[in-house]
Amino acid sequence: MDIEQISSCKMKGMKFQYWMTAIVATALGLVVMFFPGITSEYFMFREQDQVVFGISGAVYFAFGLLSILGIRNPLKWLPILLLQFTYKVTWFIGVIGLLAVRGELDIRSSIWLICGYAVFVAGDIWAIPFRHLLASDDTSG
Repeated sequence: MDIEQISSCKMKGMKFQYWMTAIVATALGLVVMFFPGITSEYFMFREQDQVVFGISGAVYFAFGLLSILGIRNPLKWLPILLLQFTYKVTWFIGVIGLLAVRGELDIRSSIWLICGYAVFVAGDIWAIPFRHLLASDDTSG
């Protein structure tokens, strides 16, 4: 399956996701890295290790910067959206789900992340051309 077989709706969806990631992740990454106290206070996060917290800020920032490349060439940079989708779904299942099952989920301090991540996951499901990704490229046979 080549690029011509991907609908214009999917192409626009991918570009939209790249734009959203470029704007939101870049800004959030910078704020988390350079203003961790303000970030923790605004999102009502519990006290945490600033080095580990900074890693998440750096990752958000990197996603944002790399997403700029995806705006120009959506399929070439599709691994950015896939990684974003995968880590957020993994976070929902492995962190939020586990905390909820154990009765330890502090919804007050995680509601913004839950809502934000849910919007991005829904957008990724809509935009990522999974059929294209799962199609066989083997033309030798």
